[in-house]
Amino acid sequence: MFKKDRKRRIIYNDDSDQQFARLNRPPYNFIDEQSFIDARTTPTFGTQVDTYVWNVGNGATPPWGPWAELNDYIVHPFLGTHQYATDAIIKACHSNNMEIWGSLRMNDSHDAHVKQLEHTNDSFKSKHPEYLLGTIADRDLGNEHIESYQWAALNFEHQAVRDHRLSYIKDNAETHDFDGYELDFTRFIWNFPQGKELELAPLMTEFIKDVRDVLDNIGKKRRRKYTFIVHVPDSIETSLMLGLDVEKWMSNQLVDIVVAGMGFNPYKMPIGNWKQLGLRYGIPIYTSLNTRPLFKLYRDTFRSSAAWIKYIRGVADWWWYCDVDGIYLFNLFTHCEFNTKPLDKEIVYKPLSEIGEISTLKKENKIYAIDSVVGMFTQASVASELPTILDKNERRILLNVGFDANDEDATFVLHVWLNQDGQDLRIWVRVNHVSVELMQDSNHWIATLPEGIFRTGENDFTMYCNIESVTNNPIIVTEVFVEAEF
Repeated sequence: MFKKDRKRRIIYNDDSDQQFARLNRPPYNFIDEQSFIDARTTPTFGTQVDTYVWNVGNGATPPWGPWAELNDYIVHPFLGTHQYATDAIIKACHSNNMEIWGSLRMNDSHDAHVKQLEHTNDSFKSKHPEYLLGTIADRDLGNEHIESYQWAALNFEHQAVRDHRLSYIKDNAETHDFDGYELDFTRFIWNFPQGKELELAPLMTEFIKDVRDVLDNIGKKRRRKYTFIVHVPDSIETSLMLGLDVEKWMSNQLVDIVVAGMGFNPYKMPIGNWKQLGLRYGIPIYTSLNTRPLFKLYRDTFRSSAAWIKYIRGVADWWWYCDVDGIYLFNLFTHCEFNTKPLDKEIVYKPLSEIGEISTLKKENKIYAIDSVVGMFTQASVASELPTILDKNERRILLNVGFDANDEDATFVLHVWLNQDGQDLRIWVRVNHVSVELMQDSNHWIATLPEGIFRTGENDFTMYCNIESVTNNPIIVTEVFVEAEF
């Protein structure tokens, strides 16, 4: 029905939590199957979304195992089972000529803080603790240590673990009429012991080959091929360092599509490198944006203002400038579901009718950002530009701007956040060798930039101030944004 090399403007990922009664709260009122479909799925129809991605869970049956019961992940009575819920979404998508993929979280560790093994998200873990990447004692190391999350992940070094996962994929892909099947290696990122990932990468390549064979056999039986997708970390290098030899998968034609990116470093991602591989092997590359970025401004401002949609537009504009094959959106729906300061549902779904084409982004207000911290997924991410120290020495920071740089109707306003106010502090930026002084505005620094100062693509951007670096109390730049206003 849907060719693997078809054009996909927006790919929309749904974590499928609306099938559970725990989400029966505003903005939703679940009373029947149609209200379930209308919650997150119907708003994508008639937009620029060409592919719907339904999270099938973590490889446990039912999804999330014992951990689900502890966290009230109970399927709505009117749906009955997670299998029925899945088929209802598939039917709704196909009825609206929408391609749909099943997406398996390959090694989810949301259960890393459980009190006992029996409460983890797959009973296979408690039955075989020897197959985990750590022990439950690692849980208490402190969240500054990735081991406190990693311990609950399965170790794919063991054949039994690979067999367990392959068996689930076969059963799930046979049971449901998905058009494609995605392995999500970004939730979470650890599949092998620390330090052994490169050595064990061939095991994962063999596993990918086995999945390819399974999906091909199912496709032959149903007389319709399965599209095989992998969702991997930010770069070819970070993927390989985690045991994912994506280039080998591509060169051997084991996968049909690559979705790249953790979603937190959209401007620093080496899109050009991914595009080169995609062109070399004839495989589309889609870039993934997590719409819940990890910077402070998101928590303080984006969740309660239209700045959020400007940020999404800015990323999309940059990515289309980079000639991506399409945009993959993660966690979009969550913004109208927060218990505190939720956004209006119409605002949340508005990007789906804007960011899929360059023409619908033109003349829309945007925010371009310099990538900041990435949380616990550092090993899967490219290096962040921020935070950085500010002193009398000019510090070069990567600043990318999309098509708006050439728009004479755009006004650009620069915003900079620091870790302190700084008495008698003066700050300058130099954009493509033009110096501009910033003025303090409440809790941050701001400047309207001269007309024509930006160019499309990478801009030469430096920052400096009038104070020498002080070791015991340094001035630190935490966030930098550029608003494009029309």
